[in-house]
Amino acid sequence: MKILFSGPTLHGALPPMPGVTVHPPAAAGDVAHAVGAGARAIGLVDGVFGDVAAVWHKEILFALSRGVTVMGAASMGALRAAECSAFGMIGIGEVFRRYQDGRLDDDAAVAQLHAPPELGCTPLTEALVNVDATVEALSAEGDLAPDTAVRILSAARSLHFRRRTWDRILDCADLDTETRLETARLVRSRFVNLKRMDALLLCQALVVASTDRRVVPDWHFNATGTFNALLSSRSEAMLRRP
Repeated sequence: MKILFSGPTLHGALPPMPGVTVHPPAAAGDVAHAVGAGARAIGLVDGVFGDVAAVWHKEILFALSRGVTVMGAASMGALRAAECSAFGMIGIGEVFRRYQDGRLDDDAAVAQLHAPPELGCTPLTEALVNVDATVEALSAEGDLAPDTAVRILSAARSLHFRRRTWDRILDCADLDTETRLETARLVRSRFVNLKRMDALLLCQALVVASTDRRVVPDWHFNATGTFNALLSSRSEAMLRRP
């Protein structure tokens, strides 16, 4: 069995994935529960955080200790892959590489406010990594003046991820009317969705991943009392689910 945890990153762009079961963004306990349910390959793209506990590193280590292939990209998956790659988690894509090599060090750079799963996890704000990638592309092509690029990047970083939309970014960038209109046009026509690009690469890798692969790690997993309590609470929550 293969499982993908995805939400706003692939909203409206989820490719056909034969043999893969798609779940909403992962919360604490979801990866461990997937292992218990028989998953042999897990793709982590999106995860919840803030009001709900995020996916634990410990449960990813639990999956890896059981020989489960765990891949991460784009969002929460890129963060956890950068943190757990030394233990065998597979990181995919540019966002992962930026976290791994230290070009990115802010967890909120991939965060987005989005609708609940019942409404398709529609993204409501923009991720900073997508803003950066779009500005980088427009600047490289000579379509964005250096001063304008600096203003946009500074404005994007000044906004909390729950308020970071392109309209607010351009409003905060203090651009003259003509420059703002032209920049908005450029963003609409040549927006770079780096998170989505990375997530699609993970989807391709997950579809072809072998479920027969079982790598025994050279480290020992220690099932602490706290971790066992997480497993127990997650199982009880599933039993209570209607």
